[in-house]
Amino acid sequence: MTATNQPLGGGHHYTDEEMHNEDVAHEHGDVNPRTVIVYGIAMLVVIAFSAALMYGLFVAFEKQAEGRDPEVSPHTVTNVTPRGPGLLTNEPKNLQQFNQEQQGKLGAYGWVNQSQGVAQVPIDLAKKLVVQHGLPVRAGAPDDKTLGTHAPAFGESSGGRGIAVPKVPATAAPTSSPQSPPEVKK
Repeated sequence: MTATNQPLGGGHHYTDEEMHNEDVAHEHGDVNPRTVIVYGIAMLVVIAFSAALMYGLFVAFEKQAEGRDPEVSPHTVTNVTPRGPGLLTNEPKNLQQFNQEQQGKLGAYGWVNQSQGVAQVPIDLAKKLVVQHGLPVRAGAPDDKTLGTHAPAFGESSGGRGIAVPKVPATAAPTSSPQSPPEVKK
């Protein structure tokens, strides 16, 4: 071995002989190429045999499935589109068309129910009308706007049970005279 070239600015100050460790060694022979080639060929043979076996199984299963299929009637009609709603073939176009229809409804005048006098106005005008006139209030609703959602319920329930409607306003004090306890007969 030759001494290592010292790079500019120094490097290690040991010689190659001092750096050699006799207890550490490496293989002096190369890999046997014949063994690698034989192993590769054996792998290709196993893969080809497995693929041929799988192909044979698929062919056998197809023949079994064809043998179990029922006989098709010669009177059957083919290429008939079934009735009913069809599948969407262009969903983005359908969504765009739907959005255009909805935008058209939001910006147009029309009748919702002409017999009852319910009309449709453009959304911008509807917003202005709500700001000018306010929202409708239920008859008998409390006048105190601070009650908010804490207002008592009047005969409505989402659980199917009726809420008893109070006959006397909740703010009125009960006017009753003290009653004597009932007499028990012996």
